[in-house]
Amino acid sequence: RIFSIVEQRLEALEEKVRTTETQVLVASAQKKLLEERLKLVSELWDAGIKAELLYKKNPKLLNQLQYCEEAGIPLVAIIGEQELKDGVIKLRSVTSREEVDVRREDLVEEIKRRTGQPLCVC
Repeated sequence: RIFSIVEQRLEALEEKVRTTETQVLVASAQKKLLEERLKLVSELWDAGIKAELLYKKNPKLLNQLQYCEEAGIPLVAIIGEQELKDGVIKLRSVTSREEVDVRREDLVEEIKRRTGQPLCVC
């Protein structure tokens, strides 16, 4: 009951209700990158980031981006063959559609910065 009231108020303000706590979806731009997506999502989980991926072997990038919009996931970490060669991950903001290349070793820090998570668990 309360959720539906909040949802109605947000709809009136034209805002989307986030139905998940996931902060980032690990996506791929090409086929045959399931293993790389699994490695990256595991790294993010180890760093305390709420991440997920679509459990399809070769999902289309557009379907992955649409899933983020529907679920309210704010960020997408996109892996492609060129990104793997360059040692970067393309980090995309779902709402603004802004994309930046982030070095793989800096990805956790960048996601935490963008999601307002503490950078250091000291």
